[in-house]
Amino acid sequence: MLVANVMSITRAAQYPGANLGRGSRIRLHTGIHQVRMIELRGFLAFALVVGAIALAWTTIENWQSTDAVAVVTTTSSTTTTTEAPTTTTPRQAIQAICQRSAQFAAVSSALPDDSGPGPTAQLAASYWSDILELASSELQTEVVAVVDYYDAYLELAQPFGFDAAKIIVEGDKERFQQLVTRPAPGLEVARSAITAACEIEVPDQPSMSASSFTRLENRLLFPDEP
Repeated sequence: MLVANVMSITRAAQYPGANLGRGSRIRLHTGIHQVRMIELRGFLAFALVVGAIALAWTTIENWQSTDAVAVVTTTSSTTTTTEAPTTTTPRQAIQAICQRSAQFAAVSSALPDDSGPGPTAQLAASYWSDILELASSELQTEVVAVVDYYDAYLELAQPFGFDAAKIIVEGDKERFQQLVTRPAPGLEVARSAITAACEIEVPDQPSMSASSFTRLENRLLFPDEP
């Protein structure tokens, strides 16, 4: 209604001959002002709607970006996950020691009687190296000493085919005497522990009595002496 009145007055004002009284001019001014207010309010409402839409769209994009980051982070975490290393329990270690000890004893006992100390010593060197990986901390020192003993014995005797006479005549006689006439450090303790845990006796070290070594040495080096 207000807009219609304003439009009528405005049309009348467009003609030079139109007679507009003071009251008509006031109503015209007031009507125009109210129309402008209505237009301003409509513009503000439109601007608020546009702003709300833009804010909502920005928020949605932020949510999507956050979700994408979360997905990437989760995927990255999943793909870089590594399994924890497995550990051997004391019971499992003892079982493995007993199994390896039974194998060593069986193979050694199957060797021919005239095979000499060489094959058994080679088996023993491999066996004690394996036991070192499984032995408890209380037995580590003894097993390390046994491994060192067999390494030294093989290094000295293997080049001579494990022939005691050749080693005495051509090799390091004193070192060989120490290795075969004295108990190997740690061997008796380690063997006793395995026997108690597994009820298996693994082979002993290559050995000669001190008197047997001396007789062999004298016969080889001093053949003319009685």
